[in-house]
Amino acid sequence: MLKFFAEGGYMIEALAHAVMRSNPDVEFEKDLLFERYNARVDAFEMIGDRIVLTEIKAKGVDSGDLGQFFKSNGEVRSDWLDYLLDITFQVMVAESQYPDKEIIPQLCLVNKNKTVSIDAIYSKINVSVDQADQGFATPHAVYTGDVTALRANHFLEFINVRECVDKLMEQVRIKASELVQFLDGQLPSLRPQLGVSLCKNCEYRGKSLAPNGFNECWGEEITGAHIIDLYAAGSGAKELKEEMTRRIENQQLRLVDFPEEFLGNSASHSPARRNQMRAAQSGDEFMDGDLNSKLENLKFPLHFIDFEASRIPVPYVAGMKPYEIVAFQFSCHSLLTPDSSELLHNEWLNLNDVYPNEEFLRELQRIVGNTGSILVWSHYENSTVKSIRDQLEIRDLLTEDVALWIAEFENRIVDLLKLSMANYCHPKMNGSHSIKKVLDAVWATAPHLWSDPWFAKYYQFAEDGRAVDPYRTLLIPDLELAKNLVDTGDSVEDGVTDGVGAMRAYQDMLYGLNRDNLELRQTMKAALLRYCELDTAAMVIIWKHWHHLLRGSQ
Repeated sequence: MLKFFAEGGYMIEALAHAVMRSNPDVEFEKDLLFERYNARVDAFEMIGDRIVLTEIKAKGVDSGDLGQFFKSNGEVRSDWLDYLLDITFQVMVAESQYPDKEIIPQLCLVNKNKTVSIDAIYSKINVSVDQADQGFATPHAVYTGDVTALRANHFLEFINVRECVDKLMEQVRIKASELVQFLDGQLPSLRPQLGVSLCKNCEYRGKSLAPNGFNECWGEEITGAHIIDLYAAGSGAKELKEEMTRRIENQQLRLVDFPEEFLGNSASHSPARRNQMRAAQSGDEFMDGDLNSKLENLKFPLHFIDFEASRIPVPYVAGMKPYEIVAFQFSCHSLLTPDSSELLHNEWLNLNDVYPNEEFLRELQRIVGNTGSILVWSHYENSTVKSIRDQLEIRDLLTEDVALWIAEFENRIVDLLKLSMANYCHPKMNGSHSIKKVLDAVWATAPHLWSDPWFAKYYQFAEDGRAVDPYRTLLIPDLELAKNLVDTGDSVEDGVTDGVGAMRAYQDMLYGLNRDNLELRQTMKAALLRYCELDTAAMVIIWKHWHHLLRGSQ
């Protein structure tokens, strides 16, 4: 994910460089030095007695209004804090290095409301990777289109943030000084802060890791589930957070010992927490009896659907805005009747360098028709269709029939994620209800699914005798072809196993350096289709497993 978003940043940087080079004296990636402080500035311009420092980011804004960076109480908003602390540090160093100059800090951002008139602007940015002497790969992007046209009509927003910098400067000076003291060994009492949000997804956490950085902070590994894996613990009420803090301080870390009275009464989070506690205490799956009635209310035919879409800062085609959604793929598994012996599968993938959303909607309507429940995992599919509806309306392409079908489509949607959170938990899910976690937990302990002809192609065993997570089966040998064809760290070198990988593969297939390589395009296409197909097959697997459990309880 970081790699994907970094590529978007390099593309915005390439556009910003092309625009800013109208000043021939601009310097990019300039190092500012003062005593032990070093700041690297995206763009540095000395104009008389003023210096303009520009921090280039691929983050979207609605306008050039400075007020969007502040809360109503005048404090800097948390979602902008990292960016503004960054440039504040640059200003601190610049003011020390150039005490006789006026320092003007600005952010170069992406205006989400500016329509792009340049066609195929995405394909006019070449991203390459230079291998540095130390072995680090350095991405580099260059805009190869008409620079004059870009400067006359771009979607970048340059905003003077001096007011924000002034608010943060004292904080930055103090923290910078503390960091130097820490590096000099003068603050030995500083230790990593333990907590839910910081540690739950620690990259150094895992039984197979040696040395294990998570255990170095938390102590020896506990038996059973850890309290920081409690579902949505960071979103809990004050009482839950206080009890969590107290137990962490006292090293009372087993989830099964966490008092149930602190789990809260939130309609969205508390049922999932209680289900997780029951699964942890029993060591087995827990299913609420209410799930049966909810599944019985589904109307056949059942359509299990999954979309792949992209929102990137650089629009694909003229007439689009930055970060406007492009729906490029869907998969649909269908069961026509309760007694169906056949699991039908349909799919669609855009392979043309055009605005695809009209065709996407047309094909989706053809496949799922006007009857039956639409089964999804999360609100993503619903929000994607709503976004496409708004796009078509703005473009005056929304017919009355399509608008009516979309409204009916939204009413047919049943979110299996919500059913999972409210009614189901497996101890192997570790408090997560992502479809990958639920599928892996279900699949690992359900032999009745391994022999099902609908899912046979996902049935593999690891060397230790455990059933392989079906998503791991996507890393198949024919992707070695992509490794051999791509020498720039391409998106499919490790397979397409998640939504971010799908976006990267799609963009490289249509717009990347290898877009004319037909053999590679076919490899990417196959990988994309396999991934999206598994996302909907996963829903069928979970749905069928729930029915299996319910039959066993009757």
